[in-house]
Amino acid sequence: MQLDDPELAAFVRLMMPKQIEIQRYLTKPVSFAGDGNADGIEVILAVRDKLGDPVKVVGTFQFELHRTRMASADRLGKRVAFWKVQISSDETFTEYWDRPARWYVFPLQLDRGPLEPGRYILTARLLSPIGETLFHEYRFHHEAGSVPGVSPSY
Repeated sequence: MQLDDPELAAFVRLMMPKQIEIQRYLTKPVSFAGDGNADGIEVILAVRDKLGDPVKVVGTFQFELHRTRMASADRLGKRVAFWKVQISSDETFTEYWDRPARWYVFPLQLDRGPLEPGRYILTARLLSPIGETLFHEYRFHHEAGSVPGVSPSY
């Protein structure tokens, strides 16, 4: 099959991701150290094709965590963290893909200190190898108190 084959092009269009969605009830602050302090975020992310079915992807995920700026048209306040995750091999697929649930699990550790109580905006961006960009954001409130540890690997 040639890359300019119409059947191949139709297949690629059908199978390419068209939506990413941070799973808001499952994404949460976690403790990497196991001491209950929120020193990271566990991001559960669904990727779907144009028919709404879960798909695996090749590309780069960029995650940003910002404090929420109150009473402003620009909600994004100070950036707390930035993470970049490349999915491009069998190893990265198995590291981040949750096979039974059919979504991605990204354990993202903070570089500095535990997460302070407050309102946050987490953004996820997928940069595909063909130049498409998909985006989603999740707003949440982190309260003081102990958080769970990172989920075990699948």
